[in-house]
Amino acid sequence: DIGIEVTIHHPPVHQPFQSPTMAPRTDASSPSSSANGDSSSSPAKPAAAAAAAAASTNDNGAETEELIMGYTHSQCVAALRSIEGPNSDVTCRHIFGHGNPDHRLSMLQKVTAVRILDYEKNKATLTPIDDLKSQAAEFHAAHGPILNLRTIVQSKSPSMCLAAEFKRASPSKGVINPSATASGQAVTYAESGASVISVLTEGRWFQGSLDDLRSARLATTTTTKGQSSSKYPRPAILRKEFVFGRYQIYEAAAHGADTILLIVAVTPADLLKVLIDTCREVGMEPLVEVHGQSELDVALNAGARVIGVNNRNLHTFQMDLATTDRTAEELTQRGIKFDHHSCSEEDDTIPEYVLCSLSGMSSPTDVDRYRQIGVGMCLIGESLMRAADPAAAIAGLCLDPADYEKKMMDTAASGGAYTAGTKIVKVCGITNAEDALVACRAHANLIGVIFAPKSKRCVTVEQATEVVRVVRDFGERSGRVDVAYPPTVDTMAPVQSLLVKARALEEATRRPLVVGVFQNQPAEFIREIVEKCGIDMVQLHGKEGMAAASRDICSVPALRAVDIETGHDGTGTVPSADAVQKILDAVTSDPAAILLDTSIKGNKEGGGTGVTFDWGIAEQLQNRGLPVIIAGGLKPDNVEEAVTTTRPWGIDVSSGVEQSPGKKSHEDVRKFVGGARDAAIEASKGF
Repeated sequence: DIGIEVTIHHPPVHQPFQSPTMAPRTDASSPSSSANGDSSSSPAKPAAAAAAAAASTNDNGAETEELIMGYTHSQCVAALRSIEGPNSDVTCRHIFGHGNPDHRLSMLQKVTAVRILDYEKNKATLTPIDDLKSQAAEFHAAHGPILNLRTIVQSKSPSMCLAAEFKRASPSKGVINPSATASGQAVTYAESGASVISVLTEGRWFQGSLDDLRSARLATTTTTKGQSSSKYPRPAILRKEFVFGRYQIYEAAAHGADTILLIVAVTPADLLKVLIDTCREVGMEPLVEVHGQSELDVALNAGARVIGVNNRNLHTFQMDLATTDRTAEELTQRGIKFDHHSCSEEDDTIPEYVLCSLSGMSSPTDVDRYRQIGVGMCLIGESLMRAADPAAAIAGLCLDPADYEKKMMDTAASGGAYTAGTKIVKVCGITNAEDALVACRAHANLIGVIFAPKSKRCVTVEQATEVVRVVRDFGERSGRVDVAYPPTVDTMAPVQSLLVKARALEEATRRPLVVGVFQNQPAEFIREIVEKCGIDMVQLHGKEGMAAASRDICSVPALRAVDIETGHDGTGTVPSADAVQKILDAVTSDPAAILLDTSIKGNKEGGGTGVTFDWGIAEQLQNRGLPVIIAGGLKPDNVEEAVTTTRPWGIDVSSGVEQSPGKKSHEDVRKFVGGARDAAIEASKGF
């Protein structure tokens, strides 16, 4: 008996664990995130429809069942049921689809089921548990004892503890960094300040292995680059896995892990308690992952102390960074102590619990957001795996609150020229979901929809709402993005304020946002459209004035367009120095950013001219410290020139990538955005 628990997971002496506080679930049929992060109810699919969804036909016309990595859907369902113990109506009520005979497995459930079946298939070759225990004892005797995750996280206070993740691929993003080595990446992470190294060990979707786990542990334990590892404290090694039984915990310990991930979303409540107890038996404090209140109930009742909140719903892959905020609020309301700021041994106030945020973060703003609510650890993976310089990326996260405050103050007080180059690409005049998706995939930051009635590209509420839906789906989010400014931004001089807001907008637009463009329309109408359509920002393109671009008035951050008057041939009618000074005199700290666009002399309304203005105006404004977006007459064949010669903070295109008004040329969109990105990299050389 090697202890593989496929048909039944309970040890002989274990009695089924029943939570006295778990309320009955009524939402098992749908994975959609609701306001509190739980699944919301929806009608179950009819059996015939469900069967059709999983079936295809062979050459003879007979139905064949869907295959998942070589296993049938039925086999996967049976595998998941095999880890259910007695009284599953109680212990599995938090699990998506439980009790619904027509349920189709989510990706998380498929991965877990395949993991169960793979272990069962290979059980004859697996190392017996007693041997794993011996191997673990020998390993940790030779290379140091297991580190306690809770202690590691709390020791970093007041700094944020970073769990830096190693993964070559994922189901949602595909291949990320296939050539990376676990040892090399782990050393870089540890040298750069990561206190936890998360290693994916699932092979089919994530291209990971237990060898990766062991090599990461050894590389960060012995030497690095010929020097003693004493140059940094040894990081805790986390086995990130789809755990269904005790065997994987013993296996993790034998390969050098200090801790292991337990995912509540696919784990029966009684099994979760067995797994937590087993972890502590071998000396590990597990990281217990939740998404939503019902899973939090299960985790707490099973005895979890280190709680990780996955901001991504692993059934739908939707991302919502507010999931961690809601969990922190729920814990606070229950009187459960977790605040990372309170980890003071001198005052004997170390909380019993640790709260961690596990996905969706990539910036110092994200880190500071969670620091403010008492989160102790952030797990960051994809952005670090994609980073050309992971060390610089980690330094840029500002894990120490003093570093973040200094970064904000330096940004505000710099007072010099803006020289950081092009960061924002906006594709405007989008009228349909297909064009929006192409722009998102091309890596545009802002997707513009126009509500000005006189525009040939004016959209309806229905069109805009569909664009918002597609952009949110692409960005794996379910709500509006909050562009977070530091509290002191309103006390700064206008140019300094706009520079700080530009940095914040750069962070917020790592996932594309939707901008609604308005022209001389009432504030009440703008707020109504914002609410109805769910747009993230607005752009004022008329004669509204600077003050009208206040977030208080528009309800969301607003770009303020400034017309640069020219003739029909693009020849300026106002000397550039005069235009620059006029803009600087007029600018206030109300807008989120300034956008310069061409206005033809004699035309009543600006925008949509297809004519360029004197880009030297933008360059002079940036030399005075004001980052700007330029629009007007840009297209694929001149965007490189605009970006390399002027190095504007942002660029905006509409008619320059169209087949006809309101219909984009997908090839031109890709050429424009790609050309801008390539030119920005080239232009940054030497700065």
